[in-house]
Amino acid sequence: MLESRAVNDPKSVFSRSAKRRFWVFSDLQQHDPENARRCMHAGVEDFLSLELPVDAACYLGDSTESADLPHLREMADMQVEELARVDAPVWYVMGNHEFDFQRWSTPPPAGRTEIPMRDRVLREPQWHTTASVRDWLLVADFGGVALALFSDHAAEDGSWIAVHGGAHGASGPVPYPDPDAPARARAKIAALGKPVFTMSHYAFPGGNRASDLMALLRPLPPNVVAHFYGHCHIGDFKWGGQDCLRQISGIDGSAVTQFDVASLENRRGNAVRSAILEWYGGASYGVFFRDHTAHRWEKAFVAP
Repeated sequence: MLESRAVNDPKSVFSRSAKRRFWVFSDLQQHDPENARRCMHAGVEDFLSLELPVDAACYLGDSTESADLPHLREMADMQVEELARVDAPVWYVMGNHEFDFQRWSTPPPAGRTEIPMRDRVLREPQWHTTASVRDWLLVADFGGVALALFSDHAAEDGSWIAVHGGAHGASGPVPYPDPDAPARARAKIAALGKPVFTMSHYAFPGGNRASDLMALLRPLPPNVVAHFYGHCHIGDFKWGGQDCLRQISGIDGSAVTQFDVASLENRRGNAVRSAILEWYGGASYGVFFRDHTAHRWEKAFVAP
């Protein structure tokens, strides 16, 4: 019923009492710029066809994939251009593939962490991201509700990079350089004193391809309402295994629900997809999964 109404009258699916609404997506990725452009355009076109006002677009990382600098710059320009069509700010955090240039180029950039996508969006007033490449947590305050977005991050001089839930140096894994960061993040979220949706490139334990670093945020502050993540492309059996079609799950040791919104690409994943998050007040919210390839709603979750 949700799908059939949505195609012809998308506004009828959504609550008029929603206090805030967000478009949440991740993982455009890929080193084929032409297919990436088709996927991004398909996602934006289908989203715009819904005529849904949103307070923000939330981009949860892996916007690029490659160590080829001209390709990365082309990908960044294309995404800035496409998302400029969306009448909302873009809150952006990085995933592991934003660091491909730093990790895979030969020789690696000397003396600094170079991330072409981040460098590009820092010039755009529509885009918001962490103040420093070293920052893990970005908070977006929307009055009665807030978003706590966690980014992959690195030392400014490139001496370590935190991706895939751990820190890595030039020769392999290293101890995470800021062991007090999870406790500080928990305290900052709790101090907001309002409902908070957490977002990251990665899942908490209990979700798909969970992050050891995200696991250290538990126990979650009581004002955390739900968590959103990417990284595990829906339909990607190679990396997601038996859970690769699971979009909704719990968080181990918690009553909080988490949602896999990946991915904007259609080769590892089986469709170009994203999600709409509506907040109705307090701990009440709805999540609507959109298949942009088929122009249909896949499923919905409502916490009354």
